[in-house]
Amino acid sequence: MMNMKRLMMMMMVVAGGSVAGQEWTQYLHPNGQVSSEGHLVNGQPEGWWRNYYENGALRSEGGRTNGLPDSTWAFHRPEGGLESEIEYVAGKRHGDTRTYDEEGRTISVEPYANDLREGVARYFHPHGEVAREVPYVAGKEEGTGREYAEDGRVTALLYYGAGMLRRREDINRLDRQGLRQGAWKEFHPTGHVMWEVNYVDDKRQGVYKEYDSEGNLKEMLKFEQGVIDTLGQEQLTVDIRRTFHPGGKVASIGSYSRSGKKEGLFKMFAMDGEVSGARIYAGDRLVSEGMVNDLGAMEGPWTEYFATGEKRAEGTYQAGRREGEWRFFHKSGQVEQQGKYLNGLAHGPWVWYYPDGRVHREEEFRRGKEDGPSKEYDADGRLITEGQYIDGLREGTWTYAHGDHTAQGAYKDGLRDGPWTHASDSGQRRFQGGFVGGERHGKHKWWWPHGPIQREGRYVMGLEQGDHVLYNEQGFPVLTIRYKDGQVVRLDGIPVPPKVSGRASP
Repeated sequence: MMNMKRLMMMMMVVAGGSVAGQEWTQYLHPNGQVSSEGHLVNGQPEGWWRNYYENGALRSEGGRTNGLPDSTWAFHRPEGGLESEIEYVAGKRHGDTRTYDEEGRTISVEPYANDLREGVARYFHPHGEVAREVPYVAGKEEGTGREYAEDGRVTALLYYGAGMLRRREDINRLDRQGLRQGAWKEFHPTGHVMWEVNYVDDKRQGVYKEYDSEGNLKEMLKFEQGVIDTLGQEQLTVDIRRTFHPGGKVASIGSYSRSGKKEGLFKMFAMDGEVSGARIYAGDRLVSEGMVNDLGAMEGPWTEYFATGEKRAEGTYQAGRREGEWRFFHKSGQVEQQGKYLNGLAHGPWVWYYPDGRVHREEEFRRGKEDGPSKEYDADGRLITEGQYIDGLREGTWTYAHGDHTAQGAYKDGLRDGPWTHASDSGQRRFQGGFVGGERHGKHKWWWPHGPIQREGRYVMGLEQGDHVLYNEQGFPVLTIRYKDGQVVRLDGIPVPPKVSGRASP
């Protein structure tokens, strides 16, 4: 039997003195209540349509073109009240989608383009203030989002990549007494940081930095418990200087400390005004050099240096993020590690090397996290660690070579889970026991290096339970410790007084 019946009627509409035929259609719920209604043109819904719940309450309404939603549609709750509004173009979400709570207050505004989230989505506190902003590109979270307190303070910066939250930076936090604590930042309307500093008990502590609307450093001050540190201040940047080409055009721009040392980003310009290069300094020491784009973000090949001047790394940036092949070096010039980045995150095979060029470690990365087989070797080329990562966590069987013995066991979600064994290089047992969620669980045994048992006992989720027996090197028991929930209750059968917190037992 059909779940709904279709009732059709012909309706003649008189418009401007002429008669036009339209097909007015209603669909019914099994209980006889109207399910939906509107006009059909050539068998397809056209114009304004309404849908209803079985109790007769309006469920949704909006316009259709060629049968597809093609306007702002309103969706209502069964008990009444607007639940959401969705903008459609040719049947796809295109424009803002808004959701509301039972009181009619806006919960979220999410921008769409061709049925995918595109742009900055906003989520709101109950009283209407923005609570969170999340940037989307082609339906996935991408870029820097923010969280806000109800007073408008930015309380967290959210760094997204490829649809995942990669990093969270908490800022502008108040403690229970209302005192500022930790990192604080304020922003220009352009989104660039206006100033930043750390607070301890509502007092500035450390380096205060102030920037112009384009992100260039304007001033640096050093604070100690809210007071400017005049001795440390001499080393901080206070001056932006420019050099000029013979024709008067800017040749370079950068910041200097009071003592005349270069600090931060320096940009160089060609005669035609185009950026020709960039360098980053710390205390007159060259940290890195390469190119920047019109927004001041690193772009193209860059080289980084150790404090002593040797090359530390080289690779390419794209819009301020590492992209493609990168290599890092020992001070000797030998490659220390190499691999690829995707959208600023390690992605694909990575290899680490000892200073003599021998392989130290081999791993696979996926979007910044270890994902795949992992191997580590000692300086003589011996395999000392082998296992598998899944999404940054150890998973499955892992093997470790520790000095004169080998450990083997399994991980689940990054925690030891299941049986583990240790054995000497000659095959002599050293340890066996089980784990659940990273905690010792079940019977555990240890052996002396020359063979006899050294200790045995039982654990329940990380806590010793029952009798644990210790043996001498000849394998004879020398002490029995009885535990209850991790606490010693008997030593060789003699009761041990329970611990009493706060004062000694009478």
